[in-house]
Amino acid sequence: MLLLLKAIATLWLLTIAYVDARTATISNWLTLPAMALLGGWRVARGVCYVLGVAIAQFGLSTDGWEPCSVADAHALLLLLGAWGFCFALWELHILGGGDAKALMGILALFPSADFVVFLSLAVLILSLPLLLFRLRGKKLRDFPQALRKRLRAGSLFPTQRELEEEGRPYAWTFCVPGVIYLWFLW
Repeated sequence: MLLLLKAIATLWLLTIAYVDARTATISNWLTLPAMALLGGWRVARGVCYVLGVAIAQFGLSTDGWEPCSVADAHALLLLLGAWGFCFALWELHILGGGDAKALMGILALFPSADFVVFLSLAVLILSLPLLLFRLRGKKLRDFPQALRKRLRAGSLFPTQRELEEEGRPYAWTFCVPGVIYLWFLW
């Protein structure tokens, strides 16, 4: 059963990466079901723990009912924080909407600090060569001047227009690490 679930999750992650690479969009039908199912599961488990603690605090009997673990509450808190961070990245036009929703779905699948650290390092390792390739031929001394120009214009972060015109399909940079984590570290 676990093997089947891993295969389904792998297919989902690779489909997101493929569709994004081909169309530069990630549709809701690829992201919202995972966010709803996995996120809903995490919320239910977190609430289960809180209810179990509340019942125990009032001295009520929980005969035969084993409350969820504190790890479920931690997973819920991490998930909510991570989803808030993804939303902020979308609001600041750093991520497109599809990328943010895909990342939220992935974080609902793996709501742990270990995964967040793994994903952060993997995205850095995968994105750094892409950034260096994009900046090739540009002079290092031009960057402070460009930064000052953006700050004077009041637009430190990209605008919606810049994201739409210059944004690249990078969902693979977090889908591939998700597959690696799923098969080797989960």
